[in-house]
Amino acid sequence: MPFVKSNPAEELKQLNALLDSDPKLRKKFEAEQKEFEFRIMLSRLRKGKQITQNKFQETAGLTQQAISRIERGTGERSPTLRTLIKYVDALGYELTLSQKQ
Repeated sequence: MPFVKSNPAEELKQLNALLDSDPKLRKKFEAEQKEFEFRIMLSRLRKGKQITQNKFQETAGLTQQAISRIERGTGERSPTLRTLIKYVDALGYELTLSQKQ
């Protein structure tokens, strides 16, 4: 495959123009982005405690595959709330809701 030059600034401009033209698409994009950021945060918290997925499965009561799916977002299904609570609880955190500002 040949090398294709890209211009990230221009691509971002085009993406924003597309999102601005379709409010439903923007809402979906923002929801996906929040989910991605949440998954990255969970992974960083676990790694920050220097716990491997294999070791964490014992603490969380989840399989290594379930932990990987939570952190990477692989698979067709999202984790259940119960699974997320187990994961977060095993890290020593709790899920809370706060109003947007």
